[in-house]
Amino acid sequence: MLWTEEPDRLGIVLGGGGARAAYQVGFLRFLAQEHPTLEIPVISGTSAGAINAVHLAAHPGSFEEAVESLTELWQSLTVDQVFRAEGAALARTLFRWGVRLLSGGRRIGKAPQGMVDTEPLREFLRNALGGDQGNPDWIPGVRENIARGRLTALAVTSTNYGTGQSITWVEGQDAQTWERPHRVGVETRITLDHVMASSALPFFFPAISIGDDWHGDGGIRQTAPLSPTLHLGATRVMAVSTRYLPRRSEEGESMIQGYPPPAQVAGVMLNAIFLDALESDAANLERLNSLLERIPTDVRGDLRPVQLFTSRPSQNLGRLAADYESKLPQPFRFLERGLGTKETRSPDSLSMLMFQPDYLGRLIELGERDAERRGDEILAFVKGPQSARRTD
Repeated sequence: MLWTEEPDRLGIVLGGGGARAAYQVGFLRFLAQEHPTLEIPVISGTSAGAINAVHLAAHPGSFEEAVESLTELWQSLTVDQVFRAEGAALARTLFRWGVRLLSGGRRIGKAPQGMVDTEPLREFLRNALGGDQGNPDWIPGVRENIARGRLTALAVTSTNYGTGQSITWVEGQDAQTWERPHRVGVETRITLDHVMASSALPFFFPAISIGDDWHGDGGIRQTAPLSPTLHLGATRVMAVSTRYLPRRSEEGESMIQGYPPPAQVAGVMLNAIFLDALESDAANLERLNSLLERIPTDVRGDLRPVQLFTSRPSQNLGRLAADYESKLPQPFRFLERGLGTKETRSPDSLSMLMFQPDYLGRLIELGERDAERRGDEILAFVKGPQSARRTD
C-alpha cells in the first residue's frame, strides 16, 4: 500500500511511553536547530507521542517555534499537572478499587475509573493547545495549518475498549481512510478527547468517551505503528522511539533478584504492548523495501520503497528513572514502592509516570545529544529522496 503516484512527502511517527516522550522533544530540538523552517506534512502520534504530534500540527509558527514551545511545555510539566497525586485522592481511589474487588460484582458506591484523576492533564493541554472559544476541547490550529498547506494530515491513534479495534483518527485534506483486521482509519476533527484517549494508560488513567464508545491508550492494539503515515502518503518516514534496545552484552542481564515484583512484570508488559511493535513493523518495512528493490520498476504495480529512519535512546530510560524516584510526591512514591519499583534496577513502568521536571529535562538533553551524534544521517534523510535509507 505504497503509491508511486504520491509526491515525495516527509512523515514522522511519535510513539508512546508516557513521560518518556520527553526524549522525542530532544530529537525534535536538534532537527529544529538545523532546519528551523522544516515542514512535515504527515504527522502521526500515539499515546504520549500524540501530545507531541498534535502540538506540532497545531502550532501557528515555524517548526523551530513549535518545537521551542513544546520544549517549554515539557520543561514546566510536573506530576500534579498530569494527575492528582495527593494522598486523599489516591486513598479514595484505592478504597473504591478495594470495594469493587471484594463486592462480588455488586454495585456498591461509585465505580472507579482509573487509578488517578487526569483532569489536570486535560486542563494543561487545553491551555497549551489553545482551545476554541466555542468549544474548549477543539484544536483549531490543526485545521488552519491544513488550510495553509503546511500540513497534509494528522493521525492520532486510540484503542476502542468495547470492540478491541485500533482506531486511527485522521484530520486532513482529502485524507485517505482504511480498514484492516483490528485497525481502521477514521476521518474526523481531532479534539482534546482524542488526545486524552490516546494517552490514557490502561488501568492507571481513566478511559475517555468518544461518541458511544470508551477509548484508551492507542498503543494497546497498534501492531503497525508506521501504517498511518504510509496510508496518508508519506514516502519518507522518521520514527522516534522511546524504547532502549540493550546491547548484546546486556541482553542476558537480569534487572531483579528473586521473585519478580509487580512493577517489573508491569514494565515488561508495557514495553511489549506499547513500544516493541515499532521494531517488528520497521523490520517488515525494510524487508518489503529489499524485496521491491529486486523487482523491476515496470512490474511493481503501485508499490514503491519507503525510506525509513529510526531513532531510539542510547541509554536505558527505565534505569535513569530510578535516579529521580525519591523526588516524586510522597503518597504516589509510597504507592509505587508498594508495587516493587525499588526491587528492580530498571523500573520501566515508573519511567512512564515519572513526570518529574529534572527527569524530563534529562530525557530532552539525551534526545538532543543522540540526534546530534547521528546528525549527518538525519540531515541527509531530511533533504529528500536522494538520501539513503538508514535505521540504527
